[in-house]
Amino acid sequence: MTTVATRDVERAVLDLVGRAMGRFSMLRPGDRVAVGVSGGKDSLCLLHALVAYRARAPFPYDVVAVTVEQGKFKAPIRGLAAQIEALGVAWEVRDEPSTLRLVAEGIAHGCDICSRQRRRALYTIAGELGCTVLALGHTADDCAESLLRNILFNGRIASLPPVARSRKGGLRLVRPLAFVTEDLTAAYAQALGFGTVGCVCGEKESVRREIREFLTTLRARHPGVAESITAALANVNPYALFDPSLSKPGSDLPEIAER
Repeated sequence: MTTVATRDVERAVLDLVGRAMGRFSMLRPGDRVAVGVSGGKDSLCLLHALVAYRARAPFPYDVVAVTVEQGKFKAPIRGLAAQIEALGVAWEVRDEPSTLRLVAEGIAHGCDICSRQRRRALYTIAGELGCTVLALGHTADDCAESLLRNILFNGRIASLPPVARSRKGGLRLVRPLAFVTEDLTAAYAQALGFGTVGCVCGEKESVRREIREFLTTLRARHPGVAESITAALANVNPYALFDPSLSKPGSDLPEIAER
């Protein structure tokens, strides 16, 4: 039985997904959307939300689930079959040979290699399935972490764009959970009672984990920090940055308040 709390959580997620969909024009009529399902709460929340959102959408679109097997799941990924099939969507699971070989041979490799191989496989599979869109389950927290990681370690101001196009131009990459926090995806997963399958990489020490812990501490002490970072990604003042290419030639200099 659906409780009031469950309906509230579903409504909150779908409202934020709809906000992202509309603001960034993520989908078009007749799109076939490949949803990258990693087994975690975020990607499963995305899959459930995109299926449910079709009832609200002003035009039809199709959804298919896609999973890349890299030998790092904590449990057999096929254990999710029943709940994915219950959504009425097709599910494509394929091995990624390069990473599986590294795992089988015990060759140490970083998350960047794993992620790059997975992304390449997702593009390939989505294309073969006739999809026009690849949807990934990155949340507002992931976007905030990406921004800080790029500033602190890569010397640039950049994050995860809500919409992008693959380098070969065949697929649009979308992130419908860009405004959804992980607290909300966790509540969604609990409310709907679906299971998850974790990845061993989540247990490793990493820069990403350090940044996540830092943001968690900061949010606990200063409510609104997460929303402020999300707002900052859409409120860029080019005059306050060092990149001269952001200022138009001959334009007036910004006014600075005297102190």
